[in-house]
Amino acid sequence: MNKLLKGSIAGAAGVALLLGGAGTFALWNDDATVDGGTIVAGNLDLATDLTSGEWSDANGTIDLSTFVAVPGDVLTYTTDVDVTATGDNLVATLGLGTASITASSSAAADVALAGYLTNTAVLSATGTGISGLGPTYTIEEGTGVATVTVEITFPKHPTAGAENSTKNGSVSLADLSVTLTQD
Repeated sequence: MNKLLKGSIAGAAGVALLLGGAGTFALWNDDATVDGGTIVAGNLDLATDLTSGEWSDANGTIDLSTFVAVPGDVLTYTTDVDVTATGDNLVATLGLGTASITASSSAAADVALAGYLTNTAVLSATGTGISGLGPTYTIEEGTGVATVTVEITFPKHPTAGAENSTKNGSVSLADLSVTLTQD
C-alpha cells in the first residue's frame, strides 16, 4: 500500500474514533424549583407645598418680600411636609436643595450675601415618622407629617465692617427645596 492510502485510512479511523467517542460522553443534570419569594421595592416620598410655610425672625412672623436683613438676623422658615416611607431599615438624609439660596445676579454683593447665607443655612425636622439629630434622620416606616424648619443666619462678624461686601446684596429663595435622600 502506498503511503497516501495508509495515511487516509489512518486519518479516517481517527476521525471515526473521535466522533464515536464524543457520542458516548454524557453529563447528567437536573433542576428543581425553589420558593424564592417576591422582592418588593419600598418608597421614599416627601410632599409639600413650600409656599404654605411661614417666615419669622426673633420678633415674630415676617413678610420676606419686604424684609431687609442685617448682620445678626436669623430667619426661620417653618412648614409641614408629608413623609411616606416604605421599607425596612430605611435611613435617609434630609437636607436643603443645592439651589435653595442663589445670588439674584452676578453682582459682587449678591454673590457675597449668597455665600454668607448658604454657609449658615440649617435644616431640621421633627414629627411623625422622623427621628434623629440631623442632618441624618431615621425615617420610620409609614406615612406621617413632619415639621421642617430652615434656619438662615446672616452672621455678625466680631470685626466691624467684615460684612461690608454684602451691603445691598440680594439672594433668591425661589428654588427653596427640601430633599430626602436614602443613605
